[in-house]
Amino acid sequence: MYPPALLEYIRKIHGGEVAGGSGRGKMIVTLETIALMKWCMDVEEEESETASCASEVPENDDEVLAEPDVVETGEDQPDTESDDDDVLYQINDIGPYFSKNGAVQWSRFPLDTGKTRSVNKMTGEGGVTPHARSRVMDMPDCIDLFLTSAIKELIVLHTNEEGNRRYGKTEWVPFDVVELDAFLGMLLLQGVHMDGTVPVSELWSEGEGKKIYQACMSRKRFAQITCSLRFDDKSTREKRVELDKMTHVREFFEMWSLSLRTNYLPYESACVDEQLFPFKGRCGFKQYIPTKPRSKYGLKLFLLCCCRTSYCCNIQLYTGKPVGGKPEKNQGKRVVLDLVDYLGDDSGRNVTTDNFFTSLALGEALLKKNISLIGTIRKSRPEIPSAFLPSKYREVHSSLFGHTSDFTLVSYVPKKGKAVTLLSSMHLDA
Repeated sequence: MYPPALLEYIRKIHGGEVAGGSGRGKMIVTLETIALMKWCMDVEEEESETASCASEVPENDDEVLAEPDVVETGEDQPDTESDDDDVLYQINDIGPYFSKNGAVQWSRFPLDTGKTRSVNKMTGEGGVTPHARSRVMDMPDCIDLFLTSAIKELIVLHTNEEGNRRYGKTEWVPFDVVELDAFLGMLLLQGVHMDGTVPVSELWSEGEGKKIYQACMSRKRFAQITCSLRFDDKSTREKRVELDKMTHVREFFEMWSLSLRTNYLPYESACVDEQLFPFKGRCGFKQYIPTKPRSKYGLKLFLLCCCRTSYCCNIQLYTGKPVGGKPEKNQGKRVVLDLVDYLGDDSGRNVTTDNFFTSLALGEALLKKNISLIGTIRKSRPEIPSAFLPSKYREVHSSLFGHTSDFTLVSYVPKKGKAVTLLSSMHLDA
């Protein structure tokens, strides 16, 4: 019933025999003795199980089967998988990290290249340019910086063409720059008073209308200008639209974006992002983005903005894939390089982007222009090591750092099973 070694030990302590033993005498077993007996029996069972398992292990280590891999991915990147065995190996290894495509080697420690970096040393001035300061004396001059005389002449020319075609020369009164300024002023005033959704007939009514609108022009003239307002030559539009979906406003838009660049330069930090301008009218390049929190239909704009003042320094309008062409590859890289091109090759600024734009190739291209890059990067990028992906082996609030001579890569774990990865050519020390 009990192990022989235990029975012998109890006999020595109590000087008698235990019930169930071979002797005739009996003894009273205390609670302490019972606890000791139970503990000894458990130890003997564990030792016997260990011995039996050891006897079943094959002598050849190659025959031992490894545990199956467990793949765990972040919720925000369902297309990215991490091999947890590889992740655990790279985390515990003391060597460098290797990218998923094997082309990039990331050191675990900052590299001292022995050279002085010229990036992040801004050259020139930021803010309002001398060109803009020299041309402003009052508020109308500020508007004329952006709605230049060339833009106004373009609008007047093509609006008169459409007015003559629509109403005839007998009914259409020639449109000029003075009347255009009045029309634009009325549109601005409607925005200030939130009259954009008020019917035109109500704004010009005798009882409930507003005298400021009635003093500028008649309701009939306002309606004529609204219907005739044009920005291109309609007679040649049909041929041009085959090559450019935006041909209706292309010339006007390019002149407008030029004025944005001419009148202001960003300070040391700028950012690039996209914006969906709400629009539900008829348009060949209207976009539908279901992830947008407010309006999901509109015109998609790529913007370069100054981080200090939020001024829009440059702008591009996305018109979709080319007519009859294939979707664009590496669009994020191309957009950023286009937007910062006017800054020159020695600006010394920093550009911040989100994971749609950020890539190692973009960072290398910007460094050639003496511009540093910082931004979140998608975990599906081939330059990311497997160890930087979401994994069950990574602790919450932990970080991994990888370094090259020009870049720092960091992967942070905000919660279990997620990882946020960031690339920077601005920070070289972890």
